[in-house]
Amino acid sequence: MLSFRGGAARRAEPRRWLPSGHALCFPLVSRRVIMPTRAEILDTLAASQTQVLAFFQGLSPEDLERPATASEVPGAAPWRAKDHFAHLVKSERNIQRLLRRTLAGDTRDVLLRLQYPLGMEMPGNPGNLSELTPEEQKRLGMAVANVNQTYVNEHHDDSMEMVAADYLAARQETLDLLQQFTDDQLAALVPTVIGDQAAGDLFAGRAGHAAQHITWIEEGFRQGV
Repeated sequence: MLSFRGGAARRAEPRRWLPSGHALCFPLVSRRVIMPTRAEILDTLAASQTQVLAFFQGLSPEDLERPATASEVPGAAPWRAKDHFAHLVKSERNIQRLLRRTLAGDTRDVLLRLQYPLGMEMPGNPGNLSELTPEEQKRLGMAVANVNQTYVNEHHDDSMEMVAADYLAARQETLDLLQQFTDDQLAALVPTVIGDQAAGDLFAGRAGHAAQHITWIEEGFRQGV
């Protein structure tokens, strides 16, 4: 359920790094006194969709296919820009799954278990990344990296048209899900592996996640893999 990035050049940005070097791609948001309104979430997602489609559809066929960032799985092939695009789809659907289960009233323990890779041993204190031991953080980072790499491998040969269509379908699913939340439910806190976050911020966090991946791709192109 959790999503780390697939590998990228390092630079100071609002993201968290595990001791293993894995960067957390879970939607990190600053603590706000005022949560985003429904209208603000919709505007944020619409602007992000425009940014994402313009960026990936604006790349040449060569740039879509050439290595952009190193994989975080030892020995795996570097991620192409198209791999990052496919990852955005998977990540969006992961967040949808968490939000649907939240809406269904699942317990805190169930929601936290959902965010760890299937079969992974749960840490002693889930729900607070800073309280994991170095070994737990390393194990989590590698488990998530492998899940992400598996998905990218499965979609390696998807055409750009297929990935774009899947992205648009996933985004529509997110918008449909947003309409099922009341304003109070959007403001309610959801337990995540990095700490509690408002449901509204998890919706809006799709935009920051996409922008982060675009930055990593651009840096990877400039610096080379």
